[in-house]
Amino acid sequence: MLITSLLMSINQLLPVVILLVLLQSLLTLNQRMLIATAFVGLLCSIIYVQSAAWLSQLFDYRGLEFSQMLLCVIVYVASLVSCKQRHLFALLVIVAVMALYLSHYFIYLVGFWHNTDTAKPLLIGTSLGIGICGSFGVLLLFLLHSVKARFGVYPLMLFLAFNASAKLLIALDLASQIDLINITSNYFDWRAVLVENSELGRVLKALVGYEATPSKTALWLYLAAVLVFICTSIVFIRQFSQKEPS
Repeated sequence: MLITSLLMSINQLLPVVILLVLLQSLLTLNQRMLIATAFVGLLCSIIYVQSAAWLSQLFDYRGLEFSQMLLCVIVYVASLVSCKQRHLFALLVIVAVMALYLSHYFIYLVGFWHNTDTAKPLLIGTSLGIGICGSFGVLLLFLLHSVKARFGVYPLMLFLAFNASAKLLIALDLASQIDLINITSNYFDWRAVLVENSELGRVLKALVGYEATPSKTALWLYLAAVLVFICTSIVFIRQFSQKEPS
């Protein structure tokens, strides 16, 4: 139970921390606004969990999947628009990604918390997971600030493109689960190179959406989304640079 709680904490919290740190490094968000946004994100996550039963009955009992797909699309689009230095869209990304990941995390915590046999391992594993994610976030923040100071915003923008595009793979997987689309049966197998459940595999999954056995449909969607994100964000950044007073 301890290991399960630790892995669950890392799997659900690390993507939120990474995207938060990335947006903070790219846009230098106001600290008070970040704290307020975090509270809003927590509140939205709780409301989302409480509404899960109602949502699941919509659209022929596919409403929950549709809502999660919508959150994934919001993360991608709002991340792209935030490259225009639109801080409100960056805050929207944070709220959406918190609702997407923390809702699963809260369900897990509530489900096992009332069991006296699992409460202590759950608390220890959760605390360790939060500590690991927090430490990783601090190190990543310093690394991204160093990269930005030396190479500018373009490496961070590229990182954001990979991270945001990975959310569309989640939407694609959800669409496949509810038979909305038919994913090709042809898969790549990179498990001989890097297993997805390894330590590095988990980090890369949270960073850039790494999958050890992606379908060709997922791979093409990912590459197309990254390309669109990069091209569009470059245009946004150049427009913003031209508007700045010389």
